[in-house]
Amino acid sequence: MSAAAKKEHLQHWDEKFRKKGGWGRYPPEDLVRYAGRTYLDADKTDISVLEVGCGPGANLWFLHREGYKISGIDGSQTAIDAAGKRLATENVGLNPNEPDLHVGDFSTLPWDDESFDLVVDIFAIYANTLETINQTAAEIHRVLKPGGRFYAKMWGRKTTGYGQGTEIEPGTYQEIPTGPCAGMGVSHFFDRAEIERIFSNFEIDAIDVLTRTDILRDYKAEEYMCQFTKR
Repeated sequence: MSAAAKKEHLQHWDEKFRKKGGWGRYPPEDLVRYAGRTYLDADKTDISVLEVGCGPGANLWFLHREGYKISGIDGSQTAIDAAGKRLATENVGLNPNEPDLHVGDFSTLPWDDESFDLVVDIFAIYANTLETINQTAAEIHRVLKPGGRFYAKMWGRKTTGYGQGTEIEPGTYQEIPTGPCAGMGVSHFFDRAEIERIFSNFEIDAIDVLTRTDILRDYKAEEYMCQFTKR
């Protein structure tokens, strides 16, 4: 992606977050379950968690309340401001660890090697071309500690909107007219083989698939819920 295209992409998401003030209030149930099971007996104040594409902080809000040491990065200043404000007002006194939030590009993470125990992506990486997705996968691997974990949610190719709009490259579209990615700009739809290929330097612990319908909005969604460990 060129510098001009990247700037336009980030402006697109900043505008989205400005218009959707209440967007993203609560974490998905599967992330809550994953964190609870994985770190059930751990001292959470010693567990460092990074969310890439954290948006206005719904997941960080939950993780911070649970006691984790949290960091987040998003390309939208509006989203980071909202996340910081929510953490400062709703979680005051609940966690001794100060949140570490950055505005930036998650394909070039501003943290040192082996900084995190867990990295989280909830429908953020998908909103990019394959070049950026591959770069981000390498960066996530770099900043994870040995044995660190990566939890990700990505759209599958049975999701309404796949194959629609303007094709940028195989699996990647923009100007999608229907489905959960409508109006979201660049969107990549995955299949299992591709996930296994992109994240081949991780141990794959699970790739679960959830297919659901949204009757009111008249679409179907296929969600890949992926669990990896850094070798």
